[in-house]
Amino acid sequence: MKKILIIFSLIAGLSSYSQNYWSLFSDETIISNDVNQSKTFEIDCYKFKVIWNKKLSHSDNIGYYGGIETLTIYNNNKEIQTIKKIEDEIALGTIVFNFYDYNLDGHLDFTIPINSNWDGYYIYNPLIDKFEHQKEWDYLKIQKIDKVSKQILSQPDGNAQNDNRKRYQIKDNHLVLLSK
Repeated sequence: MKKILIIFSLIAGLSSYSQNYWSLFSDETIISNDVNQSKTFEIDCYKFKVIWNKKLSHSDNIGYYGGIETLTIYNNNKEIQTIKKIEDEIALGTIVFNFYDYNLDGHLDFTIPINSNWDGYYIYNPLIDKFEHQKEWDYLKIQKIDKVSKQILSQPDGNAQNDNRKRYQIKDNHLVLLSK
């Protein structure tokens, strides 16, 4: 009887896992906008007004390479937020914004680079009508998403032989680690 229960439990577990609707994140439509000067651009109902400062970021070996002095965000032409001093952490003289509904709640979110390999995530919070920098999302590379169960499978780090992907459940604007 115990063997039958164990087999049934395994089958039920596999069945619930197979009902996930995973898709490659690279197949999703992500809107990018490169910023290297003052400008205003619109994505959906949001307007982003950028004031670029050529002398915001500096290193001894490169010199000045700029950054965003102020980023003012409008929702349906109403100012909702201002973010100050977004440095060009990669030192390319450009900051790339990537727009997507990362937390799968129906609202647009965005990322900006925090170094040459990783992004910082700004997740829209409709309760306060602002984008919040969610530091727990930083350093996340998304390989697959399941929009139905609101789960993310991370891209493996480094060596492909060492599968170190993580599976997260999106809960509100936060990530809950389900498995490694």
